[in-house]
Amino acid sequence: MAKVSGWPPRWVSFSATAKTKTRGNEASEFINSYCRVVKASVGGTAGELIQLRPWQLKLLDSLLAETADGKLRHRSALVGLPRKQGKSALGAGLALWSLYCGDVGGEVYSCAGTREQARIVFGSAKRMVELDPELSAISKVYRDAIEVPETGSVYRVLSREAGASEGLSPTTVIFDEVHVQPDRE
Repeated sequence: MAKVSGWPPRWVSFSATAKTKTRGNEASEFINSYCRVVKASVGGTAGELIQLRPWQLKLLDSLLAETADGKLRHRSALVGLPRKQGKSALGAGLALWSLYCGDVGGEVYSCAGTREQARIVFGSAKRMVELDPELSAISKVYRDAIEVPETGSVYRVLSREAGASEGLSPTTVIFDEVHVQPDRE
């Protein structure tokens, strides 16, 4: 297989082979079709559809690899990349894919050490929804939540400051800046 520019990330806690069944293509098609650049950067002009880079496609394929019985192979993954590599946009797109294409009644969370940090990925996702007529038509968008009434799925912001969040049953968690957490709690 040809080397993919930008692959692997500095840290990656999972892998998949070319023969592994994956949901990566489904997620990348969703992101490339519905998610937009929210502010001008090396990723493109604000308002344009995101075009995932080859390393991001490979990352999604590995991250969303399936077992023989169709379940996700990895329950958690850690990816480390330098600043300005598209982590927030990719995380936002992945969260939205899970919100709209995932389980009925799904619970998607953007997490970080502080609510402000957790809002970075969520804010990108929220703006992506606002920029897409189809997604915004089927969603209710709030300050710290996006709901899909038809499926009962929700995407919310959480932080360590929220205290014990008992009763949550997350289907997807995008955790930003995990390295700044003082402990495993």
